Amino acid sequence: MRALRAFLAIALVGLAAGLVALWPTSAYAGTYPNCGPGETASPLPGGGGICIVATDPGSPGSPGDPGGGSTGGGDAHCYDQSGAEVPCTKDGLSWFGAPHYCYGGVERPQGHPPAGKTADEGTWYECTLSSGGNAETDEAWWVEGATPTPPDPAQLARTKLKELPLVAPTIHMAPQPPLMTYVGLPTWLWIDPGQWSNVTGSVTAGATTVSVVAKPVDVSWDLTEGTTSCDSAGRAWVKGMASDATTDCSYTFEKVSDFQPGGTFAVSAEITYQVDWTCTGDCTSANGTLGQINGQASDAAIRVGERQSVVVR
Repeated sequence: MRALRAFLAIALVGLAAGLVALWPTSAYAGTYPNCGPGETASPLPGGGGICIVATDPGSPGSPGDPGGGSTGGGDAHCYDQSGAEVPCTKDGLSWFGAPHYCYGGVERPQGHPPAGKTADEGTWYECTLSSGGNAETDEAWWVEGATPTPPDPAQLARTKLKELPLVAPTIHMAPQPPLMTYVGLPTWLWIDPGQWSNVTGSVTAGATTVSVVAKPVDVSWDLTEGTTSCDSAGRAWVKGMASDATTDCSYTFEKVSDFQPGGTFAVSAEITYQVDWTCTGDCTSANGTLGQINGQASDAAIRVGERQSVVVR
């Protein structure tokens, strides 16, 4: 079979003056190196390259995704031999247009190169599925000089991070507005416990899949008069708690808010996330980090008064 593949590859690319490379033709909207929306440029040493559609596999059971997963290719459009539009990705595979009309990519593992060629002079590509979903694993073609570089996993992670639904926390305080707090009184601060959780997502480009995890590390509170940072969601105050109950997240005001706009201090809170990624499949790196990223901020306000002492004689 390998000998037949080699013969067919040489027959396809042979011209009177010698051999020229037959490049896999991508039917995506973009053209290398200026690939279209949702595509990643993958250069080929020796010149040229291919556009790989980056897809979001979705999350099982997520809203708007009753099928438990989704694929897409931005604004890319792909067509089969009859001219009918087909998905640009399927089962994690990318669509190759004329003359192959199939889903596939770089053959794994690589077979023996054609006669007269060495493994570092090119790459075998293969079809795995036809547009109808039938197995087409016997079709393969040799690409002269093609050793595609996998997409940069860190760049895929940064792209995915922009789409992650980082939380705008729900602000809670005790005393809870519109009640007033007082100078010298520790004001409890917290967010919904369920908002203190990892936010995850993944993206696939060709044979490269990058998973991103944003882990909350602290909540930054700005209370106009000052700031504080808490390394948890904080403890919720519940009516009936003992007077000596404590919390790991609070702020004590030193001034009244009478002279502030509206007579209140503005309050904002945002979660800081540690963002890391891992790569599977064709990867230039197995894992990495994007560092700490701030999520969305939420706003509130609280009135701060001062208790008056009454001297009784």
